[in-house]
Amino acid sequence: MTIWADADSLPAAVREILARRARPAERASTAEEPGEPGAPSARDGIRVVFAAGRPLSVPPGAEFLLVKEEGPDAVDARIEALAKPGDLVVTRDIPFAARLAEAGLAVINDRGDEWTADTVRERRSNRDFMEGLRSAGLARMNRARTWGPREKKAFADTLDRVLRRLVNGRQ
Repeated sequence: MTIWADADSLPAAVREILARRARPAERASTAEEPGEPGAPSARDGIRVVFAAGRPLSVPPGAEFLLVKEEGPDAVDARIEALAKPGDLVVTRDIPFAARLAEAGLAVINDRGDEWTADTVRERRSNRDFMEGLRSAGLARMNRARTWGPREKKAFADTLDRVLRRLVNGRQ
């Protein structure tokens, strides 16, 4: 399984939490498993890949994917092309999360929200409505939202819950 992180705007603490969840695939002798005696078989690991359109440092245990294509959605397109069922994507991008959730992938954001096809559709509708109000001059963007200890805990809790579900669903 792979955790794909849309890393351009993720807080450093989120990158650290994700990297700590990385686990290499284990190799075991098939003496314990059915099959050809002595042949190795890969046990599932958790791969963490940070994708970004610019170089950035990643914590030990994680991988980095530099997306060289130009455009505002190049990183999203690359993750979307590489992610497969059973993977998890971490992103703040609501339209991107909507596409992934519709495709059946597990998606969370850095504040601990898990996006399903239904919840992201509702959130996107609210976002688009507020954008309309802002462009008409009837509302202002609230930039006061911060990312702190509460969001860090919510993210870590949601990440662990979703990972447990994905790992158990594969067994």
